[in-house]
Amino acid sequence: MNRKKIAAIAAAILLLAAVIIGAASMIKGYFVLFPSVQILIEGGEEQVVAAHSEYADPTVTARKGTQDLTALLTKAGNVDPAVPGEYVLTYRLSYKGKEYTASCKVAVKDMEAPQLQLNGEQQLTVSTKAFYQEAGCTAIDRCDGDLTEQVSVTTSQKGETMTVTYMVIDRAGNVAQAQRIVTIRDIVPPTIALKGAADMYVRCGVVFNDPGCTATDDADGDLSAAVTVSGDLNTAVCGTYELTYQVADAAGNTAKTTRKVTVYEPHSDSNDRVYLTFDDGPGGAMTEQVLDILLANNVKATFFILDYGSGSRPLIQRMIDEGHTIGIHGYSHDYATIYANDEAFMQNIYLLRDKLLADFGYNATVIRFPGGSSNGVSISYCEGIMTRLTQRVQQEGFQYFDWNVSSGDAGGAMMEKEYIYNNVTQGLRRDRANVVLMHDAYGKWTTAEALQDVIDYAMGNGYVFLPITSSTPAVHHGVLN
Repeated sequence: MNRKKIAAIAAAILLLAAVIIGAASMIKGYFVLFPSVQILIEGGEEQVVAAHSEYADPTVTARKGTQDLTALLTKAGNVDPAVPGEYVLTYRLSYKGKEYTASCKVAVKDMEAPQLQLNGEQQLTVSTKAFYQEAGCTAIDRCDGDLTEQVSVTTSQKGETMTVTYMVIDRAGNVAQAQRIVTIRDIVPPTIALKGAADMYVRCGVVFNDPGCTATDDADGDLSAAVTVSGDLNTAVCGTYELTYQVADAAGNTAKTTRKVTVYEPHSDSNDRVYLTFDDGPGGAMTEQVLDILLANNVKATFFILDYGSGSRPLIQRMIDEGHTIGIHGYSHDYATIYANDEAFMQNIYLLRDKLLADFGYNATVIRFPGGSSNGVSISYCEGIMTRLTQRVQQEGFQYFDWNVSSGDAGGAMMEKEYIYNNVTQGLRRDRANVVLMHDAYGKWTTAEALQDVIDYAMGNGYVFLPITSSTPAVHHGVLN
């Protein structure tokens, strides 16, 4: 090949290179002059947020070179921050006949542990492990709801400390835990309670029968037999004494209580008088028990009786023989019958009076209206009858007696003996006739049980017991009908 050909080929190659270089420059210039559309998502195309957090969609912009095309964007999809899961947000832009898209994946994750709340005290002390009662807990998760049934409870003990551990795990694996500390130590003292009244009275020279007390302990049970009693009680010398009852449980906790005992000499000339009255008898064994107590204390009382059978005659004869007063409550206690009219009531009185005269030769001149002279029930049967009867019975030779101290034993159910005792002793007043309403109908056993304590209290405080007679100052209620 000659030199001319070689030179021609070289020139052609140089020309081709120049063309290629020029073409490349032209293409590069084209892209600078015509930039592409870009959709930019702040935070990236994959994002994670905590469930139930404050959430806002990511900021998204669209540009072409320096031109802002954000206003042309549309969004598809939503994120619910309250519900864990994966969500896709898709952004679209239509520009000069072309479609542009970009996507963002948002993962909503449960990152919050459940709320675990103990029921009851977080720290407590019990006398024995057997006394511990599991109070439980509640577990609520904002994503999974109520997880209480899924709580596991484990117990461990070291020495006198018991640890109760509660744990729950939600579906996302978040763990909540709480502990209750239980100290096993007997720090509760026994409970000690007196039998009978806290203030008791005994006549000088009479043996004092201590009713005792009961003692119980939450851990050791009945400790009554372990109670010790101290005090220098001398019933041969009048005065006031104090008895102390004390007991200790196995842990050394102690309890004590005291009783005041007054030793007295009865008074016979006091103006502080007590008239014990018993309604609705004779009540068989109940009346017999009352008579036994009255006899033992040389106390005379008044019995406002109802009609009686042959089996009760010995009790009535005993009342007469032992110096008690028999009053008339009525042949019948049926309100509808006896308060139907004035004559019906008077017949009710005379029937029983005449029966007592025939059976015992006893002339009863004191009465007590069923329900008292202040009763309101009679108005249902005869208006104004009590106003007339309270005058008529006196005109026909009778005296009626209401009461100014009530034992409270008239209710259908048996009242506690302490209730009866307190009602009577708190109702007594100095320098007057204290007419006490009680009942000896069958079943009023707590009245009989309280009677001795009532007598002791009254005698110990200088009261004199008397039976009602026709000369006793009458105690009358205000008439309401």
